[in-house]
Amino acid sequence: MIVRAAAPALIVPIVATALVAGPAAQAADETAFTPAAPIVYDWTGVYAGATVGASFDAFDTLYGAPAIGTDIKSNGFTGGALAGVNFQNGAFVYGAEADINFKLGDDSAVVAGVPLTAKSDWFSTLRGRAGYAFDRYMLYGTGGLAFGDVSLSTPGASVSDTRVGWTLGAGLEAAISDNFTLRGEYLYTDLGKVDGTIGGTPFSTEFDSHTVRAGVTYTFK
Repeated sequence: MIVRAAAPALIVPIVATALVAGPAAQAADETAFTPAAPIVYDWTGVYAGATVGASFDAFDTLYGAPAIGTDIKSNGFTGGALAGVNFQNGAFVYGAEADINFKLGDDSAVVAGVPLTAKSDWFSTLRGRAGYAFDRYMLYGTGGLAFGDVSLSTPGASVSDTRVGWTLGAGLEAAISDNFTLRGEYLYTDLGKVDGTIGGTPFSTEFDSHTVRAGVTYTFK
């Protein structure tokens, strides 16, 4: 009779313990398997890098007296170096960038029986940048000042002028590590109008350019 009476008394605390321990164990399991918060890339920092690409130049030119019009196209390789700084506020990234680029390529046209060659050997920009970051990817727009040379030549004579103009463009940049990024970028550059004489013959040319390039940068963190 003593054994039969003790059995219910033992069952009650066992059931109570199971009821308390069950939710606690479930909560512990849920805590153990809670996914970690996503890591968001920080674009802030000073960076430097290099670019390579292609430049498509246009020289809208008048030559001679009376003036004869011609449009000279010069397409070629471009490569250079850049440096800049980024600041980040939430997903918004903004900063400034400067670059210098060298170009290979020229083209010629015959105007009034005279071969006329046009080229631009280099250009440089000083631009602001503003973009929207999707963690390690950023879409951005850019614009600012542009500097570069515009050269025209005929057999035995040439003229070259360094011009100041403007540039505008856009790009996509991706962080492939904590320090390195890759980018693709388009820039439109307008260096305005150049007037003068070549070997005593008057000319006038208006220069603009389309540049498509890829780049790699290193951010100092």
